[in-house]
Amino acid sequence: MVRLFRVIAALALLLSAFVFPQTAAAQDGPAGIGFAQAEEGTWWCRGDNTVATLDCARAACVEEAGGQQCYRTAWCYPARWSGLMTVWLGESHATQIICGAPSRDALELALEAFCIGNIYAASCDMFLTIDPAGLEKEVFLSFVGGGADIAP
Repeated sequence: MVRLFRVIAALALLLSAFVFPQTAAAQDGPAGIGFAQAEEGTWWCRGDNTVATLDCARAACVEEAGGQQCYRTAWCYPARWSGLMTVWLGESHATQIICGAPSRDALELALEAFCIGNIYAASCDMFLTIDPAGLEKEVFLSFVGGGADIAP
């Protein structure tokens, strides 16, 4: 029951970001954030143009990913709070990105909700936040996945 409440609370906070968006005056000017991913990494850029910002993230990925395929994967405008977490799927893993969260607390709740809601996830580890000013911070928070109780 507590798990369901946390998922509902996280979704409500995330929805409030879109229903009651912060004004541009709350930032240093309009800035969005775009992400690109390869098999073993995630790159991001900030900007005010969707295509240019996603192309910037993909170019950084192509330059540094050692020949891996790079895909544009997420865009948020305004950028607000972003976070990345590793989703552990048995023998493999994937990176989940959330951007546009109204606060760091809402970001954590949203990532936890994504982990709980993934029936294939054994667990998830949040490892990076990007604040509204574009500053990265390494973090380590673990969440139990939606598939943690399912035997292989």
